[in-house]
Amino acid sequence: MNITNRQQQIIIAFLSGVNSLSGLLNLPNFAEVTERTLQRDISELVKSQLVRRHGEARAVTYTVENNARFNLALPKERLEEYFANENRAQISYDFNRLDALKSTTLFSDLEQKELDVYNKVFYEKLNTAPKDILRRERERITIELSWKSSQIEGNTYTLLETESLIKDGIPAVGKSKDETIMILNHKKALDFSEENRELFSGRLTTQTVIQLHKILAEELIDPGLRERLVGITGSAFRPLDNKFQIEEELKRLCELINEKQDVFTKALLAFTYLCYIQPFNDGNKRTARILANAILYANDSFPLSLRAVDVNTYKLAILAFYELGTLGNAKKVFIDQAKFAAENYAI
Repeated sequence: MNITNRQQQIIIAFLSGVNSLSGLLNLPNFAEVTERTLQRDISELVKSQLVRRHGEARAVTYTVENNARFNLALPKERLEEYFANENRAQISYDFNRLDALKSTTLFSDLEQKELDVYNKVFYEKLNTAPKDILRRERERITIELSWKSSQIEGNTYTLLETESLIKDGIPAVGKSKDETIMILNHKKALDFSEENRELFSGRLTTQTVIQLHKILAEELIDPGLRERLVGITGSAFRPLDNKFQIEEELKRLCELINEKQDVFTKALLAFTYLCYIQPFNDGNKRTARILANAILYANDSFPLSLRAVDVNTYKLAILAFYELGTLGNAKKVFIDQAKFAAENYAI
């Protein structure tokens, strides 16, 4: 979207809880900006249907439109600037977000066409490749996804060490037992999703999500739904701390995924919203990444190996969804990985 740096900062301010012109004027970012300039910027954002105006005269407030909020990709420098502020107000779980996502189209027509092209390219390669090539490529995807997903969690295995572990059962020298188990658990979870495609191609259930987490958590994390509050490093987001509410929100997420007809939308919701609910003590993002891939695999779609993703770019995208409710950055990761899969796998 063609908006200025200052307008990006205005949107971030509105997303983070400021809802008025006077509120903007009190922020350090706008200390040198006149009221008239800010008002002009806001008017342009309203005209572009990125921001909605509520009320009249002194009672005017502003919110970011849902379509903009769920589709906006903020520049990396804006996000880094936002998260560098350690005095951010605590942000609670938003129960209304799932309802807003029900009526929102997450991929634009152009994005949908782009994903369809990548998927067609990948599927045609898949359909024409010899069986031995398919086995090799599936193994390569498993290795690369297990490596990258573990790397995101701080695992220090290299890609070559991960290949030796998964293909030959040789643990890397100098790595901890937990690092080795983490990678092997990824392989087990991916094997489980391949062997039980029907669990991910039909109606997704909370039991399936819990089972997937249990495999990833084996020997590392207490399995089962969380019963206490967890903190998130680098975030002011405060997840739910009530097990019954957590279970209900997980059920609602599964229902929403089941309602969506488009497999890419299903996978994107799994990829991002499971992290937001934080249903487990640990391993939430791991489970989300494998769940998204399981849904895609069960529908003969491209994988999200995340092989070419910068770790900080991924983390900023997920944090932006936690605190600002924006999905555009996560969508960009998703689409970029679809392109990577089409260009690099099943060849």
